[in-house]
Amino acid sequence: MLKGGNLMEASLDRQHPDILDTGRETLPLPVTGLILCGGKSKRMGRPKAFLPYGGRTIVEHLVDRFTKLFDEVFLVANEPDAFSQMTVDVVKDILPNRGPVCGILSGLLVAKHEHVFVAACDMPLIDKKLVREMSRQRCDYDVVVLGHEGVVEPLLGFYAKSCVKPLEDALFAGKNAVHEVLTGVSAQVFDYKQVVNTSEQMPAYFNVNTPLDYSELLANTTR
Repeated sequence: MLKGGNLMEASLDRQHPDILDTGRETLPLPVTGLILCGGKSKRMGRPKAFLPYGGRTIVEHLVDRFTKLFDEVFLVANEPDAFSQMTVDVVKDILPNRGPVCGILSGLLVAKHEHVFVAACDMPLIDKKLVREMSRQRCDYDVVVLGHEGVVEPLLGFYAKSCVKPLEDALFAGKNAVHEVLTGVSAQVFDYKQVVNTSEQMPAYFNVNTPLDYSELLANTTR
């Protein structure tokens, strides 16, 4: 993860006063939702996307939530066949096993909208209020990612198509970490404290990396 201060220092503010207040938009937003499913789940020991959660899998839960939030939704995966049963289209990474930089780029290339909302497949608690609040800033920056207590979540936020070239440059330079790309674009950290999360007992950015995380998720949420 990236420290919020470093990203903020690298950010260049680019304002667009002619664009309407995105906070007033109705759902689904004119945004492409991207669920990244390319991780190897080494710490979990089994694919995180298919962990049971509330009578279905985590990825099915996310797809259902995303289709209510966004006008277009894709899964992005190294192995699309594993997700053939899903109700949304699956985009194959343009290069295999190159991490989230490749996943975000692959999704941006097929998205019909100017902005995409990116989330890892192990974040089942993303909620409507968070997305709405973050979406207000999406037209002012190339990237708007979530931050909390000095930590930045680069796999939870909005990316514009203007990021395609920086992502391509990073990918073909062998840089697979998203934070290496963020320092070269206009980026903003959205402070999670701006969202009062009343619908969940756990923060919306909670991700399931380990069996302990999974146990915590099941113990503290009901679906």
